[in-house]
Amino acid sequence: MTTHSTAKLPPGPREMKVKQAMNMGYGLWQYLEKQQQTFGDYFTLRLPGQGPMVILSDPKAIKDVFSLKPEQYDASRTQLPMDVGEDNTVFLNQKQHQDSRKMIIPPLNTNRLKDRAGVMHNIVTEHLNSWQVGDEFNIPRLVGDITLDVICYTVFNLRRGDRKDTYKKLMLGWLLSACSDANFAVGSMIGAKRYRGILNKAYLKRTEKGDFGDGKKGLFPWKQAIDLKVQLADMIRQDIRSIRSRMDSSESHMLSILARATDTDGNLLAEERVISETVGLLIGGHETSAATSAWFMLWLLKKPDVLQRIRAEVKASIAQEGEFDPLKIAELPYLTACLNESQRVTPSAVGTVRWLTQDAQIGDWLIPAGNCVFPCIYLTQRNEAIYGEDAAEYRPERWLENNKFGPNEYFPFGGGRRACVGMNQARQQLRIIFAEFARRVTFSSIHDGGANWPIPRQIGGQTEPDVGVVVKVMEVRPESTDYPQTDVDKKVAQGA
Repeated sequence: MTTHSTAKLPPGPREMKVKQAMNMGYGLWQYLEKQQQTFGDYFTLRLPGQGPMVILSDPKAIKDVFSLKPEQYDASRTQLPMDVGEDNTVFLNQKQHQDSRKMIIPPLNTNRLKDRAGVMHNIVTEHLNSWQVGDEFNIPRLVGDITLDVICYTVFNLRRGDRKDTYKKLMLGWLLSACSDANFAVGSMIGAKRYRGILNKAYLKRTEKGDFGDGKKGLFPWKQAIDLKVQLADMIRQDIRSIRSRMDSSESHMLSILARATDTDGNLLAEERVISETVGLLIGGHETSAATSAWFMLWLLKKPDVLQRIRAEVKASIAQEGEFDPLKIAELPYLTACLNESQRVTPSAVGTVRWLTQDAQIGDWLIPAGNCVFPCIYLTQRNEAIYGEDAAEYRPERWLENNKFGPNEYFPFGGGRRACVGMNQARQQLRIIFAEFARRVTFSSIHDGGANWPIPRQIGGQTEPDVGVVVKVMEVRPESTDYPQTDVDKKVAQGA
């Protein structure tokens, strides 16, 4: 294709903006594939409440996007219509963003991540031990519930008790309300940044007045979300003040680290900044895992041979280690390949965005300032030039065949300077969860086998099956399943 030296937008569909937005909300994968077939690896969508969005699936263009300098784009225009606070890392630019990532990423990785693996496994075990044959679950909501328990521990250092239960109730209520179709529709119509500003202004005003509301739905879709944000933020604020009263450097949970963090002048961060980052961790930890788990479970239900191979790999690890070692389990190659492949073919995020502040050469096109460039995860990760003729197939073995897929070819958590800060924790907890599902639980579902697939739709900024993934528990095996037998176990089995 000819490289364009004059700044202009690639062609795109001529449908009304509202129609394009509707197609991006429901059945979006098929819609994107149709546009790619028509226009190629560069095309422009025009949605209500924002400027044009250039969809990209050319790795060369994606490399250019991920290589943009911080002054070339404005992160505050990110299309997230939820009030997490404008001081959140995801909306910050240039040095502020770099400094913020340095503060947040280390506690979510390295040794702290390793230390949390055991607790993650304990939480999963407690859930499984409470299940009965015949129980039914919707997988994204089930995994979301498990991850909320992980968040309560990781962020607030809470495993049990009334305060943990209250946090969990408020977090889930706020997420469901803030991510509702109605709120996202309003945000898309008037613009995400503008809508966030309106919500945040109302939240701050209510906070100043001490008006907590009743937490119930109201005439307007944003009423409940504001109520619950005020209530949730008040709890976080209480904990921030308690942490700062003791300034205990041995505390390793995220809220304590954020509450004790200082800016470049040595001043403690403003309380609202800490609250904003905390709420951001909640969204990232819950929504991405819930959506990813839905597609992963669908693949395992449709490919029982893959599920059995995961179970065999987990069983072999237990035989070698003498126990379920969550750190070793989370690094198993086939389990990792299966999750990689699910996130490749059916990613929870359809793409990642950069709003240009300057004209920028992106692949074959010079894109004008003021427009959005959108590396499309879904289209890129199904590119036959990268993944072969079977690119649309779910085949985990491709990750075990010495293939090297670069960061511009595989990027389910985004890329460049703005890749997801919680990526490693999310992947670790999902591998532990699904290892135990494979080892201990037999599910049945209408999705067992067959080629029929639910329609993808946007829920809370993530892509989920429109009908969910409802499963029924047919068997729950004991915790000790696959563990080496002790001498006592052997005598009991022999009837001694």
